[in-house]
Amino acid sequence: MKKHLIGAIVLFAALAFTACGNNNEKKEKEEVAGAATEAEAQKPELPNRMLIIVDPQIDFTTGSLATAKGPASMEYLAKALNEGAWKNYGWIIVTQDAHPANHCSFVEQGGVFPPHCVQGTDGMNVYPALQNVLTDIMPNISNIHYMQKGDLAEKEEFSIFQNERSGAKLRDVIEQEKFEGIDVCGIATDYCVYETTKDLMGFYPAKQIRIVTNCLAAVDDNDTKLADLMKENGIQGIEF
Repeated sequence: MKKHLIGAIVLFAALAFTACGNNNEKKEKEEVAGAATEAEAQKPELPNRMLIIVDPQIDFTTGSLATAKGPASMEYLAKALNEGAWKNYGWIIVTQDAHPANHCSFVEQGGVFPPHCVQGTDGMNVYPALQNVLTDIMPNISNIHYMQKGDLAEKEEFSIFQNERSGAKLRDVIEQEKFEGIDVCGIATDYCVYETTKDLMGFYPAKQIRIVTNCLAAVDDNDTKLADLMKENGIQGIEF
């Protein structure tokens, strides 16, 4: 009888310990869930606008195809976003060249450019100061996305919309979200920024597009293609 009594006491203690453990685990899960919900609730209500940052990559700033104003413009963009310009946008899209080593635009393949933004190289990465800021603001913006283009050896793609996969995804987002405005900046003014803006105009109202003019860098500073496009179509220029 005594033996059975001791066994019952041990079993009761074990069950009590298990229940306590389960309660603690449940409490911890509830606390984590509550913290997540609170963090989500504290996110700012952001405007229904999109910012497209075109090709802010190392090779276009300090690398093999560096633009003269590339580093300064991306430093300024990073500073502006860090100081709160991100609060103007619910979406930020960062486009990137992602070329195979034998891309048709390279001089070795008969193209006109030196090898740049090759897949798997440091030159393809986003300019570090800008990437640091984008990483810092990610908890506040649910929609920061990186999209690649120029990933087929035989095809040049200056605009993200010229890439079949990425272009279709971005068009779908723009059409579904019905943004009140889309702002564009990045590198290079006379190539990828120009082509991206022109393609965007093909399905989105030009009057709702703005160019962030102090966050641009050109291959040729004397080229006026983008400025002419803006003037002809009533596209507004803004500054951060």
